[in-house]
Amino acid sequence: MSVTRVSAAFAALAASVALPLLVHADPSQAPAAGFLLSAGAPEVIVLDHSINSAQIEPGDIVPAHLRQAIVVRGRTLAATGEPVHLVVTEVRRAGNGVSGEVVLRVEPLRLSDNLALPVRLSHPAMSPLLVLANAEDITLTAKAKGELHRGSDLILPAGTALRAHTAATIDATDLQKIVVVTPPPYTISTDRPYSAFTPIPLVTYNPSAFTPPPRRRGTPSPSPSPSASESVTPAPAPTPSTTPP
Repeated sequence: MSVTRVSAAFAALAASVALPLLVHADPSQAPAAGFLLSAGAPEVIVLDHSINSAQIEPGDIVPAHLRQAIVVRGRTLAATGEPVHLVVTEVRRAGNGVSGEVVLRVEPLRLSDNLALPVRLSHPAMSPLLVLANAEDITLTAKAKGELHRGSDLILPAGTALRAHTAATIDATDLQKIVVVTPPPYTISTDRPYSAFTPIPLVTYNPSAFTPPPRRRGTPSPSPSPSASESVTPAPAPTPSTTPP
């Protein structure tokens, strides 16, 4: 048998084995069930009113709006331009070389079906230098950037875009019952729980437990009364001797 015939035989055998494998191959995996907008999804909030650290006060509410709609499975949960409220929590005035600073907190977004979506700014505490260093997260006009420098107050005009992130997951698996799920607490993957660990019970501090016992003292004996000292009689003064004439 020639080499050519052997090669052809091996090729036919390989084809006969591969054909059943292709015919009986497992079907492709079904797509994952569930339609989610995961926590951490980026959103952009646009200011409707200016912010000035020299004038604003803690507790003030800054009006803003969403730049883009929130849509899950073709259903709009928050339309473009949906109102957003930013609450001022802390303010620092500029002075003595210190820049002004404003700390903001985002009120939960009101979605359809009476849902509330928590949102956090990428940079809640903003100062002039931080704004200039994070142009991708805080977008404002070139004129407004020129007014920011070290030691100045923070001034953000209306129209400034602030990047934010969702702090919960929107689960739209059932369109008739969309839910907002708060993520569980974060854990370190390297930590392994030790089930046999028994916590030490807390003990209230007892001051008397560390007080040393009092010393035992014997019955004091009375001290002897002092005796009168003997009086010393002074010696008589010597009489002068007389010399006979």
